[in-house]
Amino acid sequence: MRTGLLSDAAADRAAYEGYLAQLGTDDSAFRRQFREAFFRALHEQLTARQYEVLWLSEVEGLSGKEISYKLGISQSAVSRHLTRGKKRLRVLLAYNLELRSQSFG
Repeated sequence: MRTGLLSDAAADRAAYEGYLAQLGTDDSAFRRQFREAFFRALHEQLTARQYEVLWLSEVEGLSGKEISYKLGISQSAVSRHLTRGKKRLRVLLAYNLELRSQSFG
């Protein structure tokens, strides 16, 4: 069962990285505006601590133990912030997929 969790996490991370890479290479006006709105929504939807923990984990690549030490919080708190932040992030990404499936004329 643990292997399934790891593969799900790896798949989520790969999808997230692919999504960010795609956004980073798209120069259309719509994509720029959407990117700005997405990150603004991300700041609004996540708590400051969730954003900070996600940043340290996903962007800086720190482990839960390293984040715990750096922020002075327990590893279980790091885990909770990651879980809840990723859940909110998935909602935002799902919203983007809905927008992409619609045609903008």
